[in-house]
Amino acid sequence: MTALGDVVRALGLEVTRLEPTRPGDEDSVRNGNWHLWTSDGEHHILRRYHVLRTEEDLTYEDQVLDHLTGRSWCVPARVAGPIQYDGRLWAVTRFVPGQPHQDETAAQQAERGEVLARLHADLSDLDVGTRAGFFQAADLDAMGEFQGWDRGVDLLREQRPDLANRAEQAMDGAKELVREYDLLGLPQTIVHGDFASWNLHFDGDGCLAGVIDFDLCHLDSRVWELVIARAQPDMLAGYQRAAVEPLTEHELTAIEPLRVVFRVLMVMAELWNGRQAGRFDEVMIDRQLAQARS
Repeated sequence: MTALGDVVRALGLEVTRLEPTRPGDEDSVRNGNWHLWTSDGEHHILRRYHVLRTEEDLTYEDQVLDHLTGRSWCVPARVAGPIQYDGRLWAVTRFVPGQPHQDETAAQQAERGEVLARLHADLSDLDVGTRAGFFQAADLDAMGEFQGWDRGVDLLREQRPDLANRAEQAMDGAKELVREYDLLGLPQTIVHGDFASWNLHFDGDGCLAGVIDFDLCHLDSRVWELVIARAQPDMLAGYQRAAVEPLTEHELTAIEPLRVVFRVLMVMAELWNGRQAGRFDEVMIDRQLAQARS
């Protein structure tokens, strides 16, 4: 609590209460979030950013959030900060009320597709270029170089040669799909980056209250957004109904090969996480490789 107290004082806020949004954030290299109430009754979120985030990253994210706020979206726009403390970036962001749906129904999945179509429409005229350190998901060479794919595979081979060989085969197969389906030629737009059900909040009447976690927003394809959102047919149908410009045939045929790319990128993330932790989650790597083949 002393460290958190130091952070909020450095941010210039008089805070009456801090509560973690979930357990385990205190020592994580990933994002950490705390509910924060100020002395004047305001409810915000204190956010400690992922160890890889930079001030340039946050400037990009702020431009996206400010643009959406101007379009009447309730999103976690920055209230104070960012500051550096103990080697990490911290800021205070707007609190987005409501709760995500639990166990989405088909109708709720379709609604998520409709919301995403509206979000893409409102982001379509935002020109902020490419986010530093982010690449098209289908640019597997750039992604692999950035996240140390080769080093991760070499270390995995010392522990599980069979998994390392399968990972290399999966990467080769994914790169072939990128070429075959021209995945790097897909139209680009600003994407949320993790439009999963848990990042949409709804009020007690079931109406959309807001969207959270734009930590991975960047320039990429609409279909990658749908793949990373684990879109099922109902969500895709909702997107197509609400989209100002429905997905083209090229985009629609890109969905399945991008699902394979997604699984390879999940393996890549596991290799990066394992290098930080000093051990690899073999079960998770095996699961992702199995799904890359299915």
